Amino acid sequence: MSQRPFRIERDGPVTVLSMDWPDRVNAMGLQFSRDFLAALDAIETDGETRVLIITGAARVFCGGGDLFELMSPEPTDIERDLDLVRGYNRVAERLHYFDVPVIAAVNGPAVGGGAGVALACDIAIASEHGRYDIFFGKVGLSGADVGVPYLLSRLIGPMRANYYLYTAGSIDAATGLSIGVFAEVVQAEQLLARAKALGREIAGNFSYRAARMTKVSMRHGANMDFRANLEYEAYVQTVAFQSPAHKQRIGEYRQRVANKRKKS
Repeated sequence: MSQRPFRIERDGPVTVLSMDWPDRVNAMGLQFSRDFLAALDAIETDGETRVLIITGAARVFCGGGDLFELMSPEPTDIERDLDLVRGYNRVAERLHYFDVPVIAAVNGPAVGGGAGVALACDIAIASEHGRYDIFFGKVGLSGADVGVPYLLSRLIGPMRANYYLYTAGSIDAATGLSIGVFAEVVQAEQLLARAKALGREIAGNFSYRAARMTKVSMRHGANMDFRANLEYEAYVQTVAFQSPAHKQRIGEYRQRVANKRKKS
């Protein structure tokens, strides 16, 4: 079992969490869930991170489950396999509901469960080499893994999601942009810089509390009827009206307007 440390780099309000074992195509090993969740714990409690970026080192975002470390042509213990899959699923769940906005910078192939990691993020941008490889069926596994069916069907609709799951297909960068799984596609050498710029823009637009409220509303709103969602939003926005960040920002905005009026 190889050691596969994550790399954490902080750049002001933006933190980059990299899967950094390119010799193993950034594949998910036996300790992947434990180490990923520990890294997320450290980032969530650092008091500085306002936006999180997830990416992979070198040319691959994430190679999915390590076919040599996790899988075997020989019988394996069913309890171990269940714990393993549930651990990967906890990573997707944690990213999906993480306190701050999460950007997936998909620098290369995101294979199998690696696609689930990226799909669980709030925004995904890709290099021209980025793609989702929905390859579960090719190794005799269900496509129901790391949240991929749930997340993909909500992004592109059940018909298209079924198509990619059942054909064990790939969604390349250009196609992903056109159908909505990628918000932007940029040149490979610009990807991380663009992700950081986007993160700084988000951090500048939203206070920490307002960003969290927006994320909670987006996540829960998808599973409510419209009336319940509007009622929920009313309470969330009322709390936001009382926040110090709102009071400060509205005061600054009014002062800018007053200064402009004086000059005119």
